[in-house]
Amino acid sequence: MIKKRSGPRTKKSLQDVITLLKETDPDDVPTFVAKDLNKLPPVTFDHVDVTCLLKDIVSLKASLADVHRKLEASQKDVTDLRKEVVELRTSVNKTGSPARVSNVNTRRGACLLDTSATSFASAVLSSSSPSAESAKGADRMPQPPAPASMPHPRSATQTARPNKQLVSVCASAVPLHNLVPQPRNRADEDGFVTVLKRKHRQRTNQNCCGKAPVEPQTRVRAAQPNTPLYISRLHYSIRAEDIADYVRQKVQYAPRVQLLESRRNVNFKAFVVRVPNCFLHLVMDDNFWPQGVVFRRFRGQIPTEHTNT
Repeated sequence: MIKKRSGPRTKKSLQDVITLLKETDPDDVPTFVAKDLNKLPPVTFDHVDVTCLLKDIVSLKASLADVHRKLEASQKDVTDLRKEVVELRTSVNKTGSPARVSNVNTRRGACLLDTSATSFASAVLSSSSPSAESAKGADRMPQPPAPASMPHPRSATQTARPNKQLVSVCASAVPLHNLVPQPRNRADEDGFVTVLKRKHRQRTNQNCCGKAPVEPQTRVRAAQPNTPLYISRLHYSIRAEDIADYVRQKVQYAPRVQLLESRRNVNFKAFVVRVPNCFLHLVMDDNFWPQGVVFRRFRGQIPTEHTNT
């Protein structure tokens, strides 16, 4: 039981809380948030695991040292990279820009159109591989005199040449503008150019037509080309079979007849009749169809429904 003492009420309450915390087991003390932190007593190490805290501090220190070491290494790499970029820019400014020549198709002779081909060759030769540099160092070392009959050893820079055409162009003393093919001037004295019609190339995949006579016993024969014919203003009671019978009586051939459906309500019917080209001049005659029937060649796409023969 907490005894009450004389004095200010706030001070007595604070002393009661401190006394209660000291007498209570740490596992039974609830976690709470203080309102006035300046009134709390200083934190002691009575209930703090110092060993665990020291281990965390040592681990944090090691990780921080590792981060510093990696940062220094990355800064060193960035510094080296900047130095290489500066050296490359200096070499490019002295020899020219090799970037444009690197995208040129040298097989077609386009390398002759750019005067930076020599700079590209020199830039490639200057940036040789480490093996070439080691070979250069080996060549600088004193060697025994070679016989006069033996040819001189090939330098390492010759093995690192980028292209035969580029090296030949760089070695030649002829100016590049003389090697570039100049366009032919087709203008006349007044400066006008005569426009000529280009000749069409002859097609090599043209279709060929057979000319062998067809005998009655021959089962392989060509199909007869048909022409669709549009017939309209027919009575609503007429069917496709009636149109086929009418054409059969006229030309002794049964055509394919197809009914066309109108998008609006009409009091007549329309058909599409597939007529062979050999009978087209007869079917297109005014005296072939009855009076009042409208006919012409069909224009458009024929629907695939309501087909009768």
